Amino acid sequence: MDPCRSWGALALLCLLLPGGHLDPCRVSIAPRDPVVEFGASLLLNCTSSCRNSSRLDWEVSVTKVGTRGPGWVSLSIPNVTDWRLKLYCYGIFGDHRPIAATTIYAYRFSPPQIYLEGDTVAGKETRVTCDVSARVAPPDPPDLRLTLTGGGLPPSTQRGSRLGLVFTARPEQHGREVTCEATLRLGGRTLNASTAATLWVWAAPHHVRVQASRTVFAAGDNLTVTCQAEGNPPPRLRWELPARSDWELRDDGATVTLPAARRVHGGTYRCLAQNHYGTGAASVDILFQGSSRSLLIPVAVTLAVVTVLAAVAGSWWLYRARGWKPMPD
Repeated sequence: MDPCRSWGALALLCLLLPGGHLDPCRVSIAPRDPVVEFGASLLLNCTSSCRNSSRLDWEVSVTKVGTRGPGWVSLSIPNVTDWRLKLYCYGIFGDHRPIAATTIYAYRFSPPQIYLEGDTVAGKETRVTCDVSARVAPPDPPDLRLTLTGGGLPPSTQRGSRLGLVFTARPEQHGREVTCEATLRLGGRTLNASTAATLWVWAAPHHVRVQASRTVFAAGDNLTVTCQAEGNPPPRLRWELPARSDWELRDDGATVTLPAARRVHGGTYRCLAQNHYGTGAASVDILFQGSSRSLLIPVAVTLAVVTVLAAVAGSWWLYRARGWKPMPD
């Protein structure tokens, strides 16, 4: 039996010339170490470096479909249903029988999925999870690696089909994109798949601010007080006012206007911002210019001092002008 007609280790003997030198006449397969999705088609090509050949062909356990030409022969597999398939291409060049071998690796690899557990609320811990599904030739498990990036999250990498990350959400993360990239190494090649999701961060009212056109007013002045608040969903605004008459609400309740303010409108203007996740508040004190806290007490003190000084001055004038003297004891 000719050893060059058998496969395996003995076939390597056919690569040597009788003199022990490497045979310059060889065959090669492209692509090398092919990787294909399970059920997909695949086209391979075998070529020879020898000019004179009597035969160039494939040895494979599936039905062969292909074409040939001078120094080459192709192999078409319309439906790869073996997870791992070994195949050979051989040539007959006189007494030489060069052989090339390769292995087809099939896989199933779905894009990763990103999950957020429950509502993501600013200031609270939440968990983001990335899952990926892959299958390769049994019994080997898929060589997978997952990486989470973006969205204001610390980069995280882990081997396996699941990656979870716990983080404390911040309002500024709302609307940012987080990406999960999955890497599958198979047969000397690396396959990549990725997916992205947008973070939706709910937030209680924060950065509540109250501003007034003036904090000290006189009767008849125009007075405007405005409230601003951040939150998700946008908070509803409610006012606690010193007097519930004559004021108007504008801008969906964000602005209080008084076209002709009076004494009763002085006091604390407090804005309450509320949504499903909490409440925030801010206030401003508005003073009426004619109130006792501002002018009444100083005016009364001034009048008292002037009265005393006038009495003293009058007594001194009488003493000097009329020669008045106090009666002796």
